[in-house]
Formats: sequence, structure tokens, C-alpha cells
Amino acid sequence: MSDTLDQATAHALATGGRPKQQTIAGPTTGRIEAFSDGVIAIVITIMVLELKPEHTGDTRFWSAFVVPLAPKLISYAMSFLVVAIMWVNHHQLMDTAPSATRPLLWWNNHLLFWMSLIPFATAYVGENPISPIAVAIYGFILFACAASFVLLRRSVARMGEPDKRLRDLHNRVMRKSLIGAAVYGVSIPLAFISVYLSMVAFLIVPALFFMPDPVPGQAEVEGLEKT
Repeated sequence: MSDTLDQATAHALATGGRPKQQTIAGPTTGRIEAFSDGVIAIVITIMVLELKPEHTGDTRFWSAFVVPLAPKLISYAMSFLVVAIMWVNHHQLMDTAPSATRPLLWWNNHLLFWMSLIPFATAYVGENPISPIAVAIYGFILFACAASFVLLRRSVARMGEPDKRLRDLHNRVMRKSLIGAAVYGVSIPLAFISVYLSMVAFLIVPALFFMPDPVPGQAEVEGLEKT
């Protein structure tokens, strides 16, 4: 019983004093996270399966493996970074949701739909690294992922009546997310001017979200978990 109370208290502190609501008729946010984790794990698995060594007959590691796969390795690393950052921020966002509602479920599915297309875009740009079309498609899918994340956060922010600290967190991250989506959006037409400038744009957004903004009360939660 004490463990249950500690968990409830920890969540209440992380969400500005709002206890996490448990719904009988529908899934909890824990199930949303579990489903999302599974989809994201599959996305990463599909991406890494595209890294197939070229059969050149050369036995030297650098010329036989690294050089032929360099474009695919770079696109994989870039996409892995994006997916990993989205997973971290998704986990933190779900910690602030009081319960799982139908709109939340569908906005989350909307995000996962676009994330499931990242392996396709990654493979395409890896095979055609200097193709404006390939880079533009990659930028469009990242833009769609960023925009869908904004919509998911807006859905969470509108649930219940969070305290001022949590509301300020959502507003602050929302503004940053809109900037990120705009940068990805600019990368699409930019690809037809210079694919390298688009690549720079792809690196700017992960830098903005590499460390997510702390949830109000997180320090208190970590203190309770250690006791």
C-alpha cells in the first residue's frame, strides 16, 4: 500500500500536484507508452536492417565497408538521433498526462504514423544523398513528425486544469516545437537550392531538443524514488 501511495505522490509532484487519473473503460497512459515504445523499437530495427555491406570483393575495412556505406551510415545516425530524442520527449510528455483519452490516443497514433515512415525516408536519402527529391522527402517526413508532436502536446496541455508551472512548461516547449517544425519545413524547398543546407537544418532541430525541459517537481520525484 505504501508503495502505491509513493507512486501516486511522485506523479502528483511531477504533474504539479495533480493525481494521475485511472480510467476503467479505457487504457492508461502506461499502455500508450508501451505501445509507442514498441513501434519506435521497430522503427529503429527497420532502419538498421538497411545497413547491408556492399559485396565489392575488397577485404579492407575502410574501402570495403565504411566508404560504400558512408551515406547510409550518416542518414541512419541522423535518423536514430531524431527518433531517440522524440522518444525521450514523448516519455516525458506522457508523464504530464493525467489519463488516456480518445483524442490523446489518436493524436499519439498520428505521431506514430509519421514516425513509422522515417525508415523509408532514411533509406531513400541514404541511397540518394545528393538528390534534392530524396532530401526534400526526408525533410517533409521530419516536418510531419515535428508537427504531429506539437498537436500531441497541445492535446495533453488541454487536459484538465494543470497548475501554472506545468502550463508554462507546455507553452515553452510548444514554442520551441513550432520553431523546430518551421526549420524542418524550410528544409524542404531548401533542398532544391542546396542539399547541404538542408542537412544543416536537420541537425539544428535535434540540438534544440537534445535535453528536454525538466518537468516541475521532477527533483522531488527522484528524491522519493531513492527512498
